[in-house]
Amino acid sequence: MKKKKFNIVLAYVGVLTGAGLASGQEAIQYFAPFGIKGMIGLAGVGLLHIFLGGIILQMGSHFIADSHIDVLEELSQKYLTNFMDFALILNCFLMGFVMIAGAGSILNQQFGLATWMGSLICTILIIGVGMLDFDKVTKVIGSFTPLVLIFSLIGAAYTIAVESPDFVVLDALGKTLRPALPNVVLSSLNYFGMCMMSCISMAFVLGGRNTDSSEAGNTGLIGGFLVALLTGLIGLTTFIALERVKDSDIPMQIILKDINPILGLIMSVIIFGMIFNTAISLFYSAAKRLSSNERRFKGNLIIFTFAGFGLSFLGFKKLMSILYPILGFIGLTLVIILVVAWLREKEEIKFEHRKRAKMSHLTRKKLDDDLVFNKKDKERLERLAESSIIDNKKIKEEIAEEIEEEIEEEMNEEV
Repeated sequence: MKKKKFNIVLAYVGVLTGAGLASGQEAIQYFAPFGIKGMIGLAGVGLLHIFLGGIILQMGSHFIADSHIDVLEELSQKYLTNFMDFALILNCFLMGFVMIAGAGSILNQQFGLATWMGSLICTILIIGVGMLDFDKVTKVIGSFTPLVLIFSLIGAAYTIAVESPDFVVLDALGKTLRPALPNVVLSSLNYFGMCMMSCISMAFVLGGRNTDSSEAGNTGLIGGFLVALLTGLIGLTTFIALERVKDSDIPMQIILKDINPILGLIMSVIIFGMIFNTAISLFYSAAKRLSSNERRFKGNLIIFTFAGFGLSFLGFKKLMSILYPILGFIGLTLVIILVVAWLREKEEIKFEHRKRAKMSHLTRKKLDDDLVFNKKDKERLERLAESSIIDNKKIKEEIAEEIEEEIEEEMNEEV
């Protein structure tokens, strides 16, 4: 797997695995109240993650997205595009300050740090990292993903082995909890819609970093599979340990801490990192969407993030229970629009993909000193660029940038 592709996979998982999933709180609110049926709903959500992950990144790649508006404008009528654009920008703020509140909760639970102080640390980190170039932001977002997978595996393996779960008892215990929504099907769909709202703005941009839509789709499938695996592990673990964690803000931290205090400490840091991942992707996406240049982007990022810090004082668990169901229904609408548009665009995506493959081959000849690039090749490259759905100059620049990165990576491997 190419280094860039690998970084995008990790970043995609990092964006989706925010305060709720990494902490275990989403599993408690959305699935545990339905007992065994909730676990079946969780498996269904995993399948949706795999399917939609490929679609989202492929659509981002197809339209070379710099923000979600580049995709939405091509998918639906203007009034619907304007509504979804507004909803996604609003979501970035709403879910962004839920993430900042979650950062305060995890540091408070583990270290006894004042909640506002933990939230402030997260706020400063978002602004600091957000000032870096996009590739560096991607690497930072993906850096905690392998750790959360490993520690979730440890928590699941230990909990299953030690607890000797009685699923009849757990089913009854789960049903004593108050569900976020009236039935498991609605809860599962709403939860998935909420996940899409949290990730889709940044996911389109991640997809847009790759001009090869087929490769971007495969990257999304891999990322979706890892999210499905992580969702299943955390959901099952928190369900088995439900008696101990049902009243906790950060259930997974309690589970790891019970295994070993050091593991609990490390898990706290990991969950904080995953919270930060989702938070920066949300505020970064909002600032990018509402900025016409780099200077304005940086100013907006600072303003938006500090606004999120102010709103985070409303509290993490309360914010999740109120906001997530609302965002979930909006997210479901977006998912339906996206799937219908993808089915409609499938042939066009394949056609555009073939053009870009030929352009990449010709650009490689142009940039590689060991290959010959003649006048006929130049004319063909121009014709292909003219026929692309993307602006002539932009598609050539994007492909040239990718080829240059490939050549540099190959040279580094030879050394």
